[in-house]
Amino acid sequence: MPTQSSSKRSEKKPSKKEKSDFDHELASKCEKLIGWRVASMEYPGGSSRDSVKLILKKSAPVYASTRSRKNKADVERLILKGLSRAGENVPKLLGSDGRKLLIQEDIPGVRLSQAVHKRSDKTILRYLDNALDSLARIQRAGSDQGFDEQLSKLGDSPQWLTGLFNRPAVLGRFFKVPTPELELKSLEKLLAVRKPRFIKWDSRPGNAIARSDGEVFWIDWEHSGARNRLDDIVWLLADEFVPDRPDVEAKLLEKYLPVFADDLSLDHARQYFFTMGVFHLVVRMGLILKYKKDGSWWSYEKCLAGDKAGVTLRNALRICGRGERWAAQTQETDDLAQWFKDIGSKLK
Repeated sequence: MPTQSSSKRSEKKPSKKEKSDFDHELASKCEKLIGWRVASMEYPGGSSRDSVKLILKKSAPVYASTRSRKNKADVERLILKGLSRAGENVPKLLGSDGRKLLIQEDIPGVRLSQAVHKRSDKTILRYLDNALDSLARIQRAGSDQGFDEQLSKLGDSPQWLTGLFNRPAVLGRFFKVPTPELELKSLEKLLAVRKPRFIKWDSRPGNAIARSDGEVFWIDWEHSGARNRLDDIVWLLADEFVPDRPDVEAKLLEKYLPVFADDLSLDHARQYFFTMGVFHLVVRMGLILKYKKDGSWWSYEKCLAGDKAGVTLRNALRICGRGERWAAQTQETDDLAQWFKDIGSKLK
C-alpha cells in the first residue's frame, strides 16, 4: 500500500532501539486518540518517512503522520477538516494530538505515479483526468472555506522568483552547458502572483492515491498555501514519473486550462503553464542531482515503489525531453529548448 507522506526524507535513519521505542510511544499515543488497539505497524515508504501505517485490531488500518513542525500540522488539520466536511477527495482526519501528530483514514489504492506506470494512453488519460478534476473541485471547496485568506502566500516575493529564474544557470554550470540569457522582466510579469488562491502546491502524483474505481484522492497537505491555481497543474504534469505523452497532455490542457486559469485569458494561461513548467522541470532535475550526488543512478522500480525522487537516467531524460518541448512553446523560454536538448545529450 502507498505511504501517505511527502517526498522528503530525514538524513539519519533511526537505530533499531530508537525505532522500537518510537513505535511503542506512537502506538500508545494513537490508541488513546482513536480508541483502537494497534496490532502492528508498517513503513511502506521506509523507516525514515514521517508516516506510518497502523494495523489496528478490529478496525481498518489508519495512517499516523508526524509533521516536522506544528505549523505544518496545523495547516493540514485545517485543510483536512474543511475539505472532508465539503465531501472532497481527501482522507478523513480521525485524530490529532493538537501538535505534530495526525491520524488519517487509509485510502485503499496505489499512488497515482504507480497507477500510470506502463499503462496505455487511454488509462493514463483517465487517471490524470480524474486527478485534475478532483484537484479543481478541491481548490474551489478550499476557497469557499476561506483558505485563500487563511493560508500563507507562496512564492510571492521578488526574491523567490529571482531564485527560480536562476536555477537554469546553476544547472548549466553543473553540466558545463552555457545557459541562454533570459528576459527577466517579462518572466516576472508572467509568473507573478495575481490574486492568491488556495492550492495544494506539491500536487505531484506521489501525493495522490488512485483507487481501483479510478477515483483519485489527494494526501499530504502540510505544504499547502495560496498562489496561482495553475501551479497545481504544473506540479502534476511536470513530474518525472508522469509518462511523456504529448497527445494526452494536449487533451488535459484543452480541458483544464480554462478551469484553473482563474482570471487569465486562455492564451495567457497557456503561456503561464509552459513557462512555469519549464522552471519547475529545472527544479526537479536539481532535486534528482542533489540525491544522486556522485553515485550511480538508482533503480526506477524502487524509486517508484518508495515514492522517492526519480534519481534514474530514465527520469532525467524524461525531464529533458519534456523541457525541450515545453520551452519551445513560449517566447520567454524558447532559448531553453536547445539547452534542455544539450543537457540530455550530456546525460546520455
